[in-house]
Amino acid sequence: MSAGDVLAVVAATVVTMLVAVLGATLVALTHTLRDLRATADALHDEAIPLLEAARDAVVEAAVEIDRVERLVTSAERVSGAVDGASRLAARTLRSPVVKAMAFGTGVSRAAQKLREGETPVPPSRRRRRRPQRKAS
Repeated sequence: MSAGDVLAVVAATVVTMLVAVLGATLVALTHTLRDLRATADALHDEAIPLLEAARDAVVEAAVEIDRVERLVTSAERVSGAVDGASRLAARTLRSPVVKAMAFGTGVSRAAQKLREGETPVPPSRRRRRRPQRKAS
């Protein structure tokens, strides 16, 4: 055997080993790709119903948000109306109530003095004078 023949045998052996390694790699890659395809199909089968459920939930949430917004708007209107009505009632009742309380207090004091035997003296309606300033 010559050096060329030995070199050809060694080259053929190396090429055969490279082809065997490449073949094993291709078989492993094919197996991995099949697993990946099965996983993608399972993900697709499970994700579509989940996405549809999420879309339905978002639509329902939007409807509920609109409903709550209408309720809040109505509550604000009612609050404004009640606030206005309470201010009007306070303005309307304030003066008569104060006058009635003052009248009741005066009557009770007069009745008390009559019971004690005193003659009630009407309150003086004098204005208080302001202290005069001294001219310098």
